[in-house]
Amino acid sequence: MNCQPHHDDDQVSVDRCFMNEALALARGVPDRTWPNPPVGAVVVRGGKVIGRGSHLGPGQPHAEPVALDEAGPEARGATLYVTLEPCNHRGRTAPCVPRILASGISRVVAAIRDPNPLVAGGGGRYLRDRGVEVIVGVQAEEALDLVWPFVVTDCFQRTYVELKTAISLDGKFAPLVEERKDSAPVYLTGSKARHDVHRRRRLVDLVLVGEGTVRADSPRLDGRLARSDADVPVAEPTAGYVDSDLSWTGGFNRESYFVFAGEQASGVAARSDIERDGGRIVFCAEGPKGLDPASILAEASALGISTMMVEGGPRLASSFLAANLIDRWVNYLAPVVIGRGIGWPQEGFGSMLPHGDFHLTRVSRFGKDLMTIHDNRSFSNTLSEVII
Repeated sequence: MNCQPHHDDDQVSVDRCFMNEALALARGVPDRTWPNPPVGAVVVRGGKVIGRGSHLGPGQPHAEPVALDEAGPEARGATLYVTLEPCNHRGRTAPCVPRILASGISRVVAAIRDPNPLVAGGGGRYLRDRGVEVIVGVQAEEALDLVWPFVVTDCFQRTYVELKTAISLDGKFAPLVEERKDSAPVYLTGSKARHDVHRRRRLVDLVLVGEGTVRADSPRLDGRLARSDADVPVAEPTAGYVDSDLSWTGGFNRESYFVFAGEQASGVAARSDIERDGGRIVFCAEGPKGLDPASILAEASALGISTMMVEGGPRLASSFLAANLIDRWVNYLAPVVIGRGIGWPQEGFGSMLPHGDFHLTRVSRFGKDLMTIHDNRSFSNTLSEVII
């Protein structure tokens, strides 16, 4: 990566270039770092990267000391680029700022201030008070998006939930089951949009669908289309589906998976068939319209699932929306009209509307398809808070 300035006053573009390298390190870890935020760091001296580091998960060294160890004595007088403000508190590992100060780093460029109240600008203040130049806000939008699940759950006080939908122009998820020729998935969107979905799957611990989707599509719910992408985690997400009465015994396209079922289904005969197939059954409380989404979320959290993607179908999606449990809604709009097809359940969709106050964060185009991201918490307002 060439980050040399073209002009003497082009330091801003140089900072952006090296921060992009740090962001790539944060994204391309072997496994997801949750419940810790992903962080990348590079040490730069004389326009060249002399140290690289990324955080690999709880209990593992933070990105800054990894990069500083690689840089060694050459770090003295160098610049440290890090995607998240260095920490000044002790958790599973020692704080980073004393290590940075001891290395002789003269300048620290952080993408965003740490939203963790234990840090809350403390790392930057510690370094500034001791003569280190600290700059915050370089590539801040990209860095905040990377740690968004960590931010909106207040450092994972609960499981982060992202809803993914893909619909036609007339609001349909798929053709009617009886009009389909086989159980293969029906794709409304093109290959570029599907590739983006697989990238997003690799960022979460669990991908969840409803029983109807399993019956109709026989999905794999993995990130195979992004397998060769260097800037997403290597590990596949866990897959799961919701089946309140354990009525589906047709198997699943994964060696192991979760099945979220109602408590009254604990004694059904199908339980042993599902478990032999690799399914781990998780019993949840039930509400008047099926499994209670809050109970699903609580059980997922107890299983150590920090982030999950709800992919539908529409009944499962609407139940999470009605319960106001969606943090981010990613919708892909395909330029097709289906006519007779599977749409939103009118009762479920109607009950969701009082909780419909989402904030538009981003609009992107993937080939012929349009993707929108809406967040429950305002991304733009949060961004202004973490670059101060």
